[in-house]
Amino acid sequence: MKYRAARRSASPSHGKSRHGEDSIVFLAPTSPTIGHSGSGPPSSSGMHMFCTSCGAQAAAGSAFCSQCGKPLAAAQPAVSLDKAGSQPMWRPGQMDDEMPDGVKGWSWGAFLLNWIWAIGNRTWIGLLAIIPYVGFLVAIWLGFKGREMAWRAGGWQNLEHFNRVQRNWSRWGVGIVLVMFVFGIVAAVLAPAHMADERTGAADSMAYDDFDDILPATPGTRLEGGRFNSDAVSLSAALNTSAGILKRTKGADGSYRMTVSGTPLFKGEDAQWQFPVRSFNQSNGREAILMASSGGRGNSCDTLFFFLLVDADRINNTPLFGTCAAQGRYRQRGDTIALELPKTGGVSQVLLRNGEVIEDGRTITLDKLNDPAR
Repeated sequence: MKYRAARRSASPSHGKSRHGEDSIVFLAPTSPTIGHSGSGPPSSSGMHMFCTSCGAQAAAGSAFCSQCGKPLAAAQPAVSLDKAGSQPMWRPGQMDDEMPDGVKGWSWGAFLLNWIWAIGNRTWIGLLAIIPYVGFLVAIWLGFKGREMAWRAGGWQNLEHFNRVQRNWSRWGVGIVLVMFVFGIVAAVLAPAHMADERTGAADSMAYDDFDDILPATPGTRLEGGRFNSDAVSLSAALNTSAGILKRTKGADGSYRMTVSGTPLFKGEDAQWQFPVRSFNQSNGREAILMASSGGRGNSCDTLFFFLLVDADRINNTPLFGTCAAQGRYRQRGDTIALELPKTGGVSQVLLRNGEVIEDGRTITLDKLNDPAR
């Protein structure tokens, strides 16, 4: 049986002991009612209160002491040892009806980072996003249902912790996609210049000896070679040819045309985009002038070439040819001219021989599609 200590004066009439001090009296609760069964606590009627002032016994539930009339102390409430504001950690396997508001919703992190997000959130079914063809559909599904699956996977301190982590995933996903988008734009801008450098490098690495079989040595001729670039033409504005002065002349409509002694050479749509690149001397005072046709075909092709064959009494033209590259190499032996033009995976070889153009071993015939006069 437990005892309770209470301060009580030695003499109720005087309130003090003979030494003037309070005495300690141990009081026990009264015996419970005989016949009380079960292991539960006894009824409140079997317990008594004691006045803290005079030590007199008072019935349970009394508000004032029956001896001294002072108020009795109220029972103190139970003290909770739980930390204020703490919430239990969410456990895996809790059901949908226990899912709090604020969990469901679209997740940019799960959609954009899909299988990476799935590993970080222990949502292993999201690894299906790695599979080709179905991965995009899985990513969309993760965007819609990923937050719910991550919540069920557990390990969250509370809803605020969960939402904070998911916001960080979304920020990383959007940031990575934006960086990749900017990188793609930069690559698209720089790729054409890089490809042009590769074509130039292919032409530079092509040895002149590759033309030896095409331009065999003949008595009384010498081999000449060099480079040409239609984007950096070094020819003068007017060429003095055996047929007259060849130059670009501005017409009444504001467009330019190639003229010979003031007479337009061509009147077609491509005429305003044509200009000379290099002049080659031929036997008997003739000339072969390499011409470029650049800009008239939009972005589909940078530059095509053709030759003007100039004689004292006439000017003929060859068909258009080329790989759309604006630069290349040339070699000349006698009246035969060989050109190297870079193309994807190698170079294209063009020969001008006896007034005919032979491109990669095939003679090009003039038609309405490759006629520079069109």
